[in-house]
Amino acid sequence: MARPQIFNEDIVIEKALDVFWQKGFGGASTRDLIDAAGISNGSFFNSFGDKKTLYLKCLQKYDTVYITALENLLIVPLKFKEKIKSVLLEATKKAAGKDTYEGCFFFNTSIDSSVDDAAILGLADAIHQRVEKAFVSAVDMAKEAGEISKDIKSIQLAQYLFNIVNGLRALLLNSPHQSTIDNIINTTLDLLPS
Repeated sequence: MARPQIFNEDIVIEKALDVFWQKGFGGASTRDLIDAAGISNGSFFNSFGDKKTLYLKCLQKYDTVYITALENLLIVPLKFKEKIKSVLLEATKKAAGKDTYEGCFFFNTSIDSSVDDAAILGLADAIHQRVEKAFVSAVDMAKEAGEISKDIKSIQLAQYLFNIVNGLRALLLNSPHQSTIDNIINTTLDLLPS
């Protein structure tokens, strides 16, 4: 008979998510994950099997919490430019109580060359599609509200905005000066069609 689980799996996943978020898949050792979670080797391997399985669970959690929050932000009844500004500011915010940028676990997964698992890559692609679709919805809402021309191709503007967000996330890896971030955000908003 298997021993009962004596830890909260959600808490372990949250702690592992923090480790993966900071160190990436390749940089996080099993020991780092076990220590951060405060569980034994046996509990780790019996519950998760391996690092890839835990990483996938972390990405699923990120998808459920953070990507859903982004989708919700993109469908709130705000003016289009205000909505996009909120998304850009959220993408560039600093971690609570720190002088470093929070970043994006999904973005980190997308650029982490040590991630080679088909299930992880499949989920990352599904997240990409969800985010792009959320941007399309935001553009379509703006078109319906008369904020931007109905002639604008929704998918093209959505892909452009998603690329701006990802470009900002890449820039944040080098801790740029705040004025650089502000310039990119303000220029993006100024260039949005009306």
